[in-house]
Amino acid sequence: MKISVVTVAYNAAATIGDTLRSVAAQTGDVEHIVIDGGSSDGTAAVVREHARPGTIFVSEPDDGLYDAMNKGRARATGDVIGFLNADDFFCRTDACALIAAAAGNADAVSGGVAIVRAADPKTLVRAYPAQPFAPWMLRFGHMPPHPGFYTTRAAFDRVGPFDPSIRSGADFDWMLRVFTRARLRVASIPETLVTMRDGGVSNDGFGSRRAINTEALASLRRHGIASAAPVIWSKYAVKAIQYVVPAGHWPAPEDVRFEG
Repeated sequence: MKISVVTVAYNAAATIGDTLRSVAAQTGDVEHIVIDGGSSDGTAAVVREHARPGTIFVSEPDDGLYDAMNKGRARATGDVIGFLNADDFFCRTDACALIAAAAGNADAVSGGVAIVRAADPKTLVRAYPAQPFAPWMLRFGHMPPHPGFYTTRAAFDRVGPFDPSIRSGADFDWMLRVFTRARLRVASIPETLVTMRDGGVSNDGFGSRRAINTEALASLRRHGIASAAPVIWSKYAVKAIQYVVPAGHWPAPEDVRFEG
């Protein structure tokens, strides 16, 4: 089974090397597609240095993160497709093999993510596991960790592309379609697949959280799911628990661990 990993980048020279090396270290049939928004900081040189043979690299202006993600999906030829951000990396070399094995009897696979300090990727900030999750949690703005979520090609076609008109929450809107419109069969696995540096557009202070929660509420209403702003904000009580629970199987055993 072929796994397509799509990485969207813009001026990511400082971190994308870890991303590329972690994909290159994967076992099995893996395709890596890097969609760059026309970086000016040397991202292209890092890609040339660390990419696995056959990596597809496209560098051109785009209309934002989700437009670039749609471009990557359009170029993917794998049986299963997912996204690995340019400041994240697989934390084990068998991540794609685990995804392929679980996808044999499901439309999608959901694995855990470990969120670490941007300046010290070996220090865990909080765990974002794939389990437990149930679709009713969506009304609270809670979804499975997207960097650990992979869908079959046919299932992705049923869900459709990301909506680029949504500034920072199109992944949540897409996940709503996964569970409410396409009703995919999702296999959750206990392993932590991805290490994710903290920060990012959706977690950069109160203003960004307010914007993403406003978008989440609009998406819920658009899909006919009852919710309210206080309900969305209550998810942070659950997120607080993630700061004190360990990440499942992270760090991974030494024989499968990628050292970023």
